[in-house]
Amino acid sequence: MKLALVKTQGISVLNLAISGLMLLTFMTIHLFQFRFGDTDQFGPYYVRPPPYLINFWGIPSLNLFWTADENIQPVGVRDIYALEFQIFKNPLWSLFYICSVFVFMYHYYVGWKKVTPVLGIPKAHIWRVELIGYAIGITMGLVYISFPLYVMATTPFAGYEASIQTPGRVEA
Repeated sequence: MKLALVKTQGISVLNLAISGLMLLTFMTIHLFQFRFGDTDQFGPYYVRPPPYLINFWGIPSLNLFWTADENIQPVGVRDIYALEFQIFKNPLWSLFYICSVFVFMYHYYVGWKKVTPVLGIPKAHIWRVELIGYAIGITMGLVYISFPLYVMATTPFAGYEASIQTPGRVEA
């Protein structure tokens, strides 16, 4: 059936399938790099977790997941920040990641355009829902693109709790 559609309407019928396969490849690489990435090479990043795992007094300053209370024993966690800097300092990985986010944004745009008419939204409001969806997709894409751009433009920050970290953990 799809082959007949391709013959009559062209390859554009497979846009979602092709971009979906590209995203599957990207997500596999992304998971292997970040979820299963070797963070042991950096050593743990130490934090002092608050008693209920959320620092309610730190909400106004966004200090949610650590406390300055020195009576709490530091706990080592995976250092994803250092791994992110190691991966995204390589311009090829950054370019791959940014291009993959553009593929995601394209896939999102085409998929959203196809799905909004069948969501049960009144016809007079479909264009508004589409615009809101596009704004959400663009925002998500820009947030994801900001990670490699930030890494390429800055140097690693040692953290506010540098006094309890292993010396030389992050190159500055």
